[in-house]
Amino acid sequence: MRTERNRDGSWNVWMSREEYRELPRAADTFEHEIAVRLMGDCGLRVAEVLDVRPEHIDRMSDGRHYELEVVGGKDTTGEYEGGKHRETWLPVEFEAVINRYVQERGLADDEALIDRSKRTVQYWVEEAAADAAAATGDDDYRRLSTHDLRRCWANHLLVEENVSPRIVMALGGWSSYDAIEPYLAAPTEENIIDTMAVTEL
Repeated sequence: MRTERNRDGSWNVWMSREEYRELPRAADTFEHEIAVRLMGDCGLRVAEVLDVRPEHIDRMSDGRHYELEVVGGKDTTGEYEGGKHRETWLPVEFEAVINRYVQERGLADDEALIDRSKRTVQYWVEEAAADAAAATGDDDYRRLSTHDLRRCWANHLLVEENVSPRIVMALGGWSSYDAIEPYLAAPTEENIIDTMAVTEL
């Protein structure tokens, strides 16, 4: 895990996917796990998590994959009244988890998956991070915020999976390369070897 202190005293935390997976595992309840994964597996902001409903999940044109409509997302351009809408990638395995959660809760299509406050969801992440720190012995988890889950998601796609920045910008709702740059950690030596070794003749 890599951490960096900001001028205001807050921290930026970059996790590998292995490190991130400790958080859903450490979540106290099924509801907490869903909230964590909407940020860490789909790239949602904490406020966007509160607007997700079953009706926002759709099968994609190939019939096998899913997308999640993000309603009223942050609009940095000022163009969109009521927020900017986008579609983000919903992993097949996570869609099955959400579907099970919806069935267990008996949620209607227009009911929020997470009917809580923004601060409550932030607290859940703090709790899961504290439990992950205790389980792993890595106290850097205690510096984690909800925004770091989105950072982890973006960094994983861009640096570890080499997904096109244009695709990540569309999925995450960023309007420019400058907006996405702060979500990037420097590539590791392993990333560099894996990427560049294939270019050798």
